[in-house]
Amino acid sequence: MPGAENREGAPAAIRPSPRLSSWTVVAAVLALASVPVGFLFVPAIAFAAALAMLAFIDWRISRRDPPPRLVRELPERVVKGRPATVTYRVSSTSVQSISILDELATDLGGDMLIERQALVAGAATSTREVIPRRRGTHDLGPTYLMWDSRLKFLRYRSIARSGGKIAILPTASSPERRAALSHRSIRDELGLRPRPARGEGREFESLREYFPGDDPRRVDWRATARRGRMMVRQYQTERRHTVILAVDTGRLMAAQAEGNSKLDYALDCAIALARASKEFGDRVGFMAFDRELRLLIQPRGGVGSLGGLVEASARLKASPFEPNYRVLADTLAIHQKKRALIVVLTDFVEGSASRELESYLGVIARRHVVLLVALRDRVLAEVDRRDPGITRDRIHRRLALQDLVVEREAALARIARFGAQTLDLDPAEINAPVLNRYLAVRQASLL
Repeated sequence: MPGAENREGAPAAIRPSPRLSSWTVVAAVLALASVPVGFLFVPAIAFAAALAMLAFIDWRISRRDPPPRLVRELPERVVKGRPATVTYRVSSTSVQSISILDELATDLGGDMLIERQALVAGAATSTREVIPRRRGTHDLGPTYLMWDSRLKFLRYRSIARSGGKIAILPTASSPERRAALSHRSIRDELGLRPRPARGEGREFESLREYFPGDDPRRVDWRATARRGRMMVRQYQTERRHTVILAVDTGRLMAAQAEGNSKLDYALDCAIALARASKEFGDRVGFMAFDRELRLLIQPRGGVGSLGGLVEASARLKASPFEPNYRVLADTLAIHQKKRALIVVLTDFVEGSASRELESYLGVIARRHVVLLVALRDRVLAEVDRRDPGITRDRIHRRLALQDLVVEREAALARIARFGAQTLDLDPAEINAPVLNRYLAVRQASLL
């Protein structure tokens, strides 16, 4: 739990309090009034002097008071879109009320101000619920403390120490879902029933609860008697494979759709596919690249390794560079010599970029099974919309988009000719089609 505490001995800034400010205005009014009304001059001077003396006395008796202590508590990791609680604990031996200004990042809910919270028995606790909005690693902003002096003529303000970062993890990686993996398989969650391939034997995998439609011959009566509920046997018919998830972190992946970047959608899809792959017993690796390799996780088995992938992906962000697909091909040539399923999540601009993509995917496909997932720009969807009131400018725009769509489809068709699987999808709708294509590749024994 990262926290923020006051720096020991750090000087606090001193400002006039609202009381001193209002009385200073009264003194100024008396001084101005004494110009036409002479007898007000002495009272105005006396009032201003008394006010200055009171402020000085207040400073002298308050300056040695120990400053309040603040601790801000929040989780080290939160999940995008899921509420998280931030707790503020204040303690003081000399202050009766406190104000807190917390400058959290916008993606964590933004600034929050707690005005003049009373301290009971020298302590107070406040909580705030935030909803993280965007995946990534964010710096924790400062927290300010403000309190009044003893006579309330002065107001102190100090900055709380706020080092550290907080990681916002993708939605698919919530702790609840990760914990559920040990109790319920991804096939049950998605309602999937993989078909056994012909000619392969069956190997017992695990037990699970009976669901309507299960083959009664698979009921394990001994386990049913022990647990008091119907249990069936699950069999694993496919061989264990290796799946490499390659995510492009280049310039085009920063494009936004429904408040999320293409990179966010790609990472959510990669994590969902990793969960499914590990449930089938596959070894899953991960890499991120643009003009250079940004992240490489060697293939590993077991559901427990998914957490490392999730935490590593939280640090990724889209770069301003074009992707270099040679980095992908060279990394696979060095680190993945055995045949594997390579899932490439990227986007490309028609022209030289698409030809480079074709060239290197062709090299990769000689050894591996390739699934290219292209995250389609939503502007291309305008080609399919009917617009009876279309203008000349819109006609030119639509014709240009049609040319882009034709070139894109031609590039994907060329990639498919050398045996690669291709999907051209809206970024927000890639998970289900990618999972289904992965299952189709397994069932077709392409690996």
